[in-house]
This record gives sequence, C-alpha cells and structure tokens, in this order.
Amino acid sequence: MRVDGKVALVSGGARGIGAATAKLLAREGAAVVLADVLEEEGKATEAEISETGGRATFLILDVTDEENWQHVIDATVATYGKLDVVVNNAGISGRTTVEETEAETWDRVMAVNGKGVFLGTKLAIPELRKSGGGSIINISSIYGIVGSETSAAYHASKGGGSYFHQSRRHSIRF
Repeated sequence: MRVDGKVALVSGGARGIGAATAKLLAREGAAVVLADVLEEEGKATEAEISETGGRATFLILDVTDEENWQHVIDATVATYGKLDVVVNNAGISGRTTVEETEAETWDRVMAVNGKGVFLGTKLAIPELRKSGGGSIINISSIYGIVGSETSAAYHASKGGGSYFHQSRRHSIRF
C-alpha cells in the first residue's frame, strides 16, 4: 500500500483511464481529488469511490486554465492537508487527417494535452515539495511515438507530453 495516507489529484478523473486510476488509488488508501470538466460523471465517480469506503472529492478543472489549476490545488490542500501525487491524465483527440484538421482543433488538442500537463506539473511542484516529495504521473500514449493517417493533433500532443516526461523524469527533485 504505497499510497496509503497519500493525497492524489487526477486530472480527467471523471471517466475512462482517469476514473480507473482514481478508483485504484482510493482502493489502495489514498484520498483522491477527481478534477475534470465533466461534472455529472465526476460526481458519479466520486460517489462510487465514497460508497466503497474510499475518500474522494470532485472539483471542476479546465486543465488549460492556470488559475483554475491553482484553485484546484489549493482546494485539495485545504481539504486534505497536502498533495502527494498528481496524475496528468486529461486529454482529448481530434480524429481527422492533417489536411482536414482546423487550426482551432489543433490549438485545443495541444492546449488540453500539452499545456494541461505543463500547468499541472508546474503548479503541483511547490505543494509536492511542502509534503516532502511526491510523484507526477503523465499519461501519454503509444500514439506519441507512432503516426497514423488520422488524429494528427492528438499524435503530436501526446508526443510532446511524452517528451516532457522522458526529458525530466530523472532530474526533477521534490
């Protein structure tokens, strides 16, 4: 139970990989903050974790908004007293070829999948240091290192997130 007594914030925690991650962390003893733009699904996941004896809180988070990130981190610390783990999971895709991809779609995918990881990492580090150390987990994809005919923005954004993670994995000390 390596996370027993820890506090974890999971972006994109309302459904999918994020919800599964939050449920596992809670089952292993962590208090979990589910942070997502999907309020109905986030509250349902929060209730599911609570009903099974876990500790969970749902908060609205637009990962592209620095102030919103700071608010969620501050609320996490106010609720649970610290922050030990951040899982940068939130992500979206654009399922079009590069020729069909609109610039607005490209920008939105890059903002959520790239900027969201950057902001979550940047703003969590001070709280992780206060807790005496912690973990940042960036969820990427095999599509960050291989291409395809569709989802050009998704592939590029996951490649950027993967690079950020790999290039900093051994040099960040909390």
